Amino acid sequence: MKSRYNYGKRAAALALAMIVTAGGITGCGKTVTGSVDEDGRYHLKAMAYDHFGNPMKGENGEKIVKMVEDYTNVSLDVMWTPKDGYEDKLNLVLAGGGADMPQIIATETKSPAIINAARAGALWDLEPFLKDYPHLKNSREVVNDNIRINGRLYGIYRGRALGRNGLSYRKDWADKLGLSAPQTIDDVYQMLRAFTYDDPDGNGENDTYGLALTKATVPLDIMSTWFGAPNGWGERDGKLVPAHQTEEYLEALQWFRKLCEEGLIKKDFPTRDVATKADDLKTQKAGMMVDALDDGRRVMDYFQNQNISGPEMDFVGAIQADSQSDKKTMATLGCQGFFVITKAAKTEEDVRRCLDFLDKMNDEAMMTVANYGLKDVHYTVGEDGRVTRSHDATLNQEYQAMNQLVSYTEYAPNTDPFVTLNETPFYEKQQETIEENEAYAVSNPAAGILGDSEEYIKNGVALDKIIEDARIQYIVGQIDETQLKSQWDLWSKSGGEKVIEQVNASYEGLKK
Repeated sequence: MKSRYNYGKRAAALALAMIVTAGGITGCGKTVTGSVDEDGRYHLKAMAYDHFGNPMKGENGEKIVKMVEDYTNVSLDVMWTPKDGYEDKLNLVLAGGGADMPQIIATETKSPAIINAARAGALWDLEPFLKDYPHLKNSREVVNDNIRINGRLYGIYRGRALGRNGLSYRKDWADKLGLSAPQTIDDVYQMLRAFTYDDPDGNGENDTYGLALTKATVPLDIMSTWFGAPNGWGERDGKLVPAHQTEEYLEALQWFRKLCEEGLIKKDFPTRDVATKADDLKTQKAGMMVDALDDGRRVMDYFQNQNISGPEMDFVGAIQADSQSDKKTMATLGCQGFFVITKAAKTEEDVRRCLDFLDKMNDEAMMTVANYGLKDVHYTVGEDGRVTRSHDATLNQEYQAMNQLVSYTEYAPNTDPFVTLNETPFYEKQQETIEENEAYAVSNPAAGILGDSEEYIKNGVALDKIIEDARIQYIVGQIDETQLKSQWDLWSKSGGEKVIEQVNASYEGLKK
């Protein structure tokens, strides 16, 4: 069984500490978190992701924060936390409570730490409140179901497009080598081989390769769905089974192993940091990446911003196993995690203050400043009303972090109806591909019920590690197929079969 969750070690045992300590919380500075000042402004503390460094920097950043505070009627205190250390910090916050406990916490995963906090009564069930908020009440039920814990809705999802995943490649290299956009798995293989051995950059050196990978697991999961493997879990003969118990999953692993043996991917990919995933494309060493299509677009943005002429990227969304098969790609959950409201929000009135903030962040004024920054600083508006945004990464640090406080309940990022972007044909192609992908995106039917398994909550970290370690070891040639399958047997004996039993009990309950 494969899950993309990154779990902490302490929160499950200590989740109740949050409830005990939340009553005496104070925020950073002189104000008390959750109090209201004489102007009626609510002191709101949140924990959110910092993906770009230097969040809300400089005078412009401060100006934007004040704009948000004035519009939402809060005094905002945000714990901007880098993604690499986010889960560890989240687990410490959940376990420790006290002055560090925010009322609103963003998370990308329905991890055991979050599940245990919900079960311990440390999070608010938000469903009864949503009808009172103009944006939040329009949340999509299918996405809400993906983030439920024991049937209850403890989160406001952070909306994303379902068809966001796909393949990005160097079109100029492909054109030079006479290759069309890949449609099948064999087309992808032929392109990767040509990018590795046919001198696509024309310098006469053996210095390029096919597919850039890091220790991130999502690209392997996306490509596995091309073969027909499930997205985490799939239905076989009316029963849910984990992906690794399907023939298609093994077929995908055999293909990855072949890519590694032939040098089309780098054998050290399991040790490469996730933050470096685009580096070999930017330095023109690699010709393809498989991940969110946004990442391929950012590579093209990089070439343009650095005035590097020649490189041209292109997209393909879903891929066919062969010419007779349907296209497939891995669906997202329709969200990138969710916001929880902790019991640091001590009363229903506190909860409503928090929800009012999250709802207002979906208003036109807030989405515009969070997505694009300040007019005539970070973007301009042409005579035709179209917005041209800055692609200066340093300048954009003044506003970009604020979009991590937007739930995008109704509209995925950069698809809101309030702004018409003046963008490159490449950007338009990305958006079109994402939209087309939705018809081919393979969802995970266990996404909303895996957290119902007591065995998974207790033992999921160790079980996931067995499957993931075996997958990587097999791909890079450290173990053979017999040893791979012995690890799958170990998974079953170590609690995996009990997880399957419990997941299917919940699945049968959904059918009734």
